[in-house]
Amino acid sequence: MKTNEDNRLAYALMSPVLIYLLAVMVLPFGWAVYLSFTNKTVGVPAAFIGLKNYTDLLQESIFWKAVWNTVVFTVVAVIGKTVFGMAMALVLNEKIVFRNVFRVLLFLPWTIPTIVSVFTWQWIYSDVGGVLNFILMKTGLIGGPVGWLAAPDLAMFSVILVNVWRGIPFMGIAILAGLQTVSKEMYEAAMLDGAGAVKRFIYMTLPSVKEVTVLAAVMTTIWTLNDFEIIWLLTRGGPSNGTQVLSTLSYTIGFLNMNLGKAIAIAILTMPPLIMLINIVTKRSLSKE
Repeated sequence: MKTNEDNRLAYALMSPVLIYLLAVMVLPFGWAVYLSFTNKTVGVPAAFIGLKNYTDLLQESIFWKAVWNTVVFTVVAVIGKTVFGMAMALVLNEKIVFRNVFRVLLFLPWTIPTIVSVFTWQWIYSDVGGVLNFILMKTGLIGGPVGWLAAPDLAMFSVILVNVWRGIPFMGIAILAGLQTVSKEMYEAAMLDGAGAVKRFIYMTLPSVKEVTVLAAVMTTIWTLNDFEIIWLLTRGGPSNGTQVLSTLSYTIGFLNMNLGKAIAIAILTMPPLIMLINIVTKRSLSKE
């Protein structure tokens, strides 16, 4: 009897969450999946067309260009955030002067609203009065202003740099939290045995923070795959689709071209890798517990 009462209590406590998920996520998602099989455009009734949106996308070069750009953008940005986040955590874990001040300053990029930071970077990249060109010309590294957002390759590098700059604090916080759990006595014993800084990092630090680093990297991969604001505000997917990723392509087709069915199909096609990454995070978190 007590088990039944416990079950009823559990269901009663879970019901608000289940109702919320059903109303806010499941039903809209189901409706979106249905629309991806239609020719829905703004102001026109939808007609079922089956897999035509998906087959058309798979035959379009712009879609595959966006897929490649998304992979490049995500892989390079995540590697950059992981490497620099690790360096940031190692520095802030040491007893340095004004350590707390540096922690606050280095965490600022993660706290500033995206639109504010992007507009700041627009000024930095500007070929007319931009601070980056000014510094490089003053140091003699370049002879004239460079259009950082005007050429496809430079534009991709520029948006990746902004994404890395914003994402480093999250990786740094996560890895720093892992470093805080490492025993100081273990490092002292290794130093007495003659282990240098490189050996301590490879054989002690990395194994100690491996799990938290992998989890943080997978989570930031999910966020980077879904990144839209930075690219759209800086380049709108240009120039010449050089920074066109799946999120910006979906927005362009759905809200500028008014083809909602095709835009939703793009979003649906991005879900399998996201589901795989979420599954990795869930499994690792549960196994650790």
